[in-house]
Amino acid sequence: MMPSSTTNICSASLVMYVLFILASPNFVEADPQTVEAGHGCSLTDSENPPAFRENRAAVFSSLAKNISLTSFATASNGQGASAVYGLAQCRNDLSLNDCSECHRESQNQIVTYCRDNTGARMIFDGCFLRYENHTFFDQAVDLGVSNVCRSEDSNSPRIFNNTVQKLLENINSEAVKNEGFATGKMSANGLPTPLYGLAMCRKTLSTNSCAVCLQDATKYINGCPPRQDGKALDAGCYLRYSTTPFFSIKSSSSRPSKIVLILVGTLGGAALITILGVLLIYRKSFRKLRIKVPERTQYEDTAQVYFAVEEDLKGGHQFNYEALRAATQNFDPSKKIGEGGFGQVYKGTLSDGRDVAVKKLFVKQSTQAMEEFVTEIKLISGIRHRNLVGLLGCCTRGTEKLLVYEFMPNMSLDKHLFANTARPLNWKMRLEVIVGTAHGLAYLNEESRVRIIHRDIKAANILLDNDFQAKIADFGLARLFPDDHTHLTTRVGGTIGYTAPEYATQGQLTDKADVYSYGMLVLEIVSGRKIIDSKLPPEMELLLQWAWNLHEQNEVFDLVDRRIVQGESEPSKEEVLKVIHIALLCTQGAPESRPSMSKVVSMLTSNSEILVQPTPPAFIDFICNSESINSAWMDSSTVASSQAPISISLGPR
Repeated sequence: MMPSSTTNICSASLVMYVLFILASPNFVEADPQTVEAGHGCSLTDSENPPAFRENRAAVFSSLAKNISLTSFATASNGQGASAVYGLAQCRNDLSLNDCSECHRESQNQIVTYCRDNTGARMIFDGCFLRYENHTFFDQAVDLGVSNVCRSEDSNSPRIFNNTVQKLLENINSEAVKNEGFATGKMSANGLPTPLYGLAMCRKTLSTNSCAVCLQDATKYINGCPPRQDGKALDAGCYLRYSTTPFFSIKSSSSRPSKIVLILVGTLGGAALITILGVLLIYRKSFRKLRIKVPERTQYEDTAQVYFAVEEDLKGGHQFNYEALRAATQNFDPSKKIGEGGFGQVYKGTLSDGRDVAVKKLFVKQSTQAMEEFVTEIKLISGIRHRNLVGLLGCCTRGTEKLLVYEFMPNMSLDKHLFANTARPLNWKMRLEVIVGTAHGLAYLNEESRVRIIHRDIKAANILLDNDFQAKIADFGLARLFPDDHTHLTTRVGGTIGYTAPEYATQGQLTDKADVYSYGMLVLEIVSGRKIIDSKLPPEMELLLQWAWNLHEQNEVFDLVDRRIVQGESEPSKEEVLKVIHIALLCTQGAPESRPSMSKVVSMLTSNSEILVQPTPPAFIDFICNSESINSAWMDSSTVASSQAPISISLGPR
């Protein structure tokens, strides 16, 4: 005879095992729902089938492993044209075993149907599988499959149709509130059987995208009634109604509680404690397992950024990579209209005839470029102003990240100020750019729902529309205002010469850093020359120093671009002197002495005299030769982190 303690442990182990099996969501098995609802293959074959198949096999392996634990999985493998991105998801009401079986069958079928096609999708009643050679995780609509209507017509079409509509409205609304999944049942007088409905969205969709997809699916499925079974299939969701109950409601949550009550009355305390302890350990271990399983790739992390900011895009969306490649003629060099430190900008023409600017980031070479990509989406997607370039959407394909903006036909301001071939802007046009840029910065710094410091205001980042109206661009270095409106940073961003001295030397970042950059920009616009030019006499090399010296000598009008003065319409001297005065106020050495951008707008648009006199700016000494300084300034992509050593001094020299 075994000792009592051993008996208790054995009994506990046996009961624990039974309880574990009964408590498992896989205990009650249902139909794996492998009835095909639809499938589709892309129109193109892979250019490198062996590499593509290898990447697809790796993705399928990852999906199969993870979906068996979570009923949902995403994966990606490879780069370039042979890259493969995959997504798999089962219906919430399927057990994990049935989910795995459904997914296994979908993998077998999708390869049979589509072989080496660069994209494919397989839709069963119980699960969904899709792969592409580009990102699609947050795509909600336009999969290419509409509806599937089966079975005979109802004998009461009017009542049936009305009941279907009410049922779909209910489950759609519930699904949007319930993480993208809902089931429902509805009866009506005149119908022999109840109607059953199920609505499900892909887990990669935001709440808004889920709602949009289900609305779209409802339009498709409306073509089915009075047929007794109808399905709508879209990129991001699955919608179905039927007179037959086709989904299962898990009852496993109530089952263990009854068993536990029986066990409490029949087992000794030691056995119960053992059971509860083992179950607790199992529960914690399983949670850890679920957390560890989805090892996200770099792309999938980026995809999560899209999902997080999608609701802020306000009309923007994720563009298809192939569409952008076609729009730019495969990013032809002749289409390139600009280049910065972390990317190139191409002009593109979309299939609907719209011209766009496509910014392609060098993410492979730079972690900072990835940060800029995320920053720009988060910040500019949520703001709209006539003096800010509009972000239309974004695109990612592996390590390639693209931003799509409205196209500015008159390009950037620097091309009109400094290029020898450009027709010089007259004073009226320059003044409108000065005022428009001030309005845009005032909005960012003080008026938008999230207050933003741009950090890289310069001529290359001021774009001009058809009417030569200024629009601020390139928010890759922008930062949100901290609560106390002051911030110390260990990594300085911006362009040499435009960067405020206190920020360049001490990392002190406030809105007055943008004000300083704006002042330097205004001096460039007025003078028609760069911030530094080693070809000029020594006393004129540094624009700010030269402007201050002229101001002290009461000869500041000599700063004005000769092309303006000698033009057809000579500007008002008082107006020009006022603008230069404001620029010098913006570049004062002490940040607290600089006006806010709203004050700048007020001074520019008011006829009243400016009584405040500027104090000396902060001059920066660059410990390097003139040639290297000029080279750095000529490259508008140079950021402060790559500056030569600097020291700072206040006051005139």
